[in-house]
Amino acid sequence: MFASKLFVRPFSSSAVSAAKKMIVYEPLPKLRNGVPLLEHLKKAQYEKFDKSGAKRLALSLENKDRIRADDIVTVVYKNQKPVTGQVIMVKRAGIASTILLRNKITGLGVEMNISVFHPNILRLDVVRRPANYKPRNRHYYIRNSRLDVGEITPSKN
Repeated sequence: MFASKLFVRPFSSSAVSAAKKMIVYEPLPKLRNGVPLLEHLKKAQYEKFDKSGAKRLALSLENKDRIRADDIVTVVYKNQKPVTGQVIMVKRAGIASTILLRNKITGLGVEMNISVFHPNILRLDVVRRPANYKPRNRHYYIRNSRLDVGEITPSKN
C-alpha cells in the first residue's frame, strides 16, 4: 500500500554516524497529471453523473439549442413518471445546476426545482420552444399574471 523503497536520512548532516536515523518514505507520485485538484474533481463528478455529456450540452451557453427560460421541458426519471413544465429559471452552477419548472395542475400553480445532474434523471427533453424568447432570463414575473402557464400535459412517446 505504501511506497516500496525507504530512504534513511540522519537528523543532522554533521553527525552522520552517531545520530539517530529517521525513516523517510519516498515521495508520492504526482496525481492528476498536473491538473488542479478542483478541475479534476469537477471532471470526475461530471463523468459520474453525466456519462454521455447530454446534460452538460443542454445547459452549455455555447450550444444554440440549450435549455432556456420559457421552454417547455419534460424531465425523464429512472423510477417515476416524467415531469413536464415551463422553464422559469436555469441556474448554471456546474454540478449543482438546477432548473425551475412551472405547471398548473387542476388550476393550482406548481413549481419544481430540479437538480439537473441528479443520478435518477435520465434525460431532459425539450417539448416546445417559443417563437421568440422574452428579454429576461428568469421569468418569476409570470406567476399569477396573464402570462402564467396553462396546464401542460406530458406528451405520449
